[in-house]
Amino acid sequence: MTPLPLVLLNPGCNYRTGAKRWARVEPELRLRLGGFDVEELRSESEVRAQVQAALGRGVRVFIVAGGDGTVNLVANALLEPGAAPEVTLGAVGLGSSNDFHKPFRKEDFIGRMPVRVDLERARPVDVIRIEYEDPQSRTPDLRPLARYCLLNASIGITAEGNAFFNTRTMFIRLLQRVSHNLAVTATALRTMFVYKNIPCRLQVDDSPAAEFAITNLGVIKRPNFAGSLRYDTPIAPDDGRLGVNLSYGLSLPEKVATLAALSGGRFWGRPKTLCLSGARAVVTSPERFAVELDGEIVYARLARFSVIPKAMKVCL
Repeated sequence: MTPLPLVLLNPGCNYRTGAKRWARVEPELRLRLGGFDVEELRSESEVRAQVQAALGRGVRVFIVAGGDGTVNLVANALLEPGAAPEVTLGAVGLGSSNDFHKPFRKEDFIGRMPVRVDLERARPVDVIRIEYEDPQSRTPDLRPLARYCLLNASIGITAEGNAFFNTRTMFIRLLQRVSHNLAVTATALRTMFVYKNIPCRLQVDDSPAAEFAITNLGVIKRPNFAGSLRYDTPIAPDDGRLGVNLSYGLSLPEKVATLAALSGGRFWGRPKTLCLSGARAVVTSPERFAVELDGEIVYARLARFSVIPKAMKVCL
């Protein structure tokens, strides 16, 4: 007998409102999907064990009820070497930004919560793999660390802003109660004032490496990121390519102008930008920098990005 789909619920997401939001979604979701099991995620450190136990029971459909960070944690557990290859991933957006669900579609909402659970629409999508090296967090055998993301990765203002946003200061919490986009914009403005461009070398595929003072680098499989911000560079979930969107050497007024442009989905062709496409990208720096992966943060001095074509079946 085939096991039912498994909903992995993060009750503590979105300022510990996840359980209440889930309670409003669950009845309608059962009408749409029929039967499923629900299991609360106990802690970030136990996600891998819970996913592996479910795979061992034969579960092959996972629905993540939480924010983008929760989706990222579950996806990483499913993409680890040795995990079952034939799985389908869906999601119920209980978070604040819910970039996994963008662009939003009216028919994919239950109440005010976006859902991507239509198994008939599921198809294999590409995954970004990141190998990174950080002298402060080495593996015992000194191998590079590795993570995966489904949406996008970034270095620069977006990553530093996410790192600050994740600290959940009182100011950010108050703004978020009014509007998530307002909190994101305030974080971006604060980060622009304190951020210093990072000296880096960037190489895409086999092209010569070039030196840049990186203001922001987005390595993307989806155009949406950080609230209402959006790239207009061509990318598809399953085209086997990475979108590499670089802004470099921007002054404070230029940073503000670029943020305003991204809020309207305009990036291509702006001054001091490059829009590239490739299967691999490598970033190195003498300075330690933040790398953002679907909202999660790691730190590195070297980051290698590659694409794994059609690595996971996802509800789109």
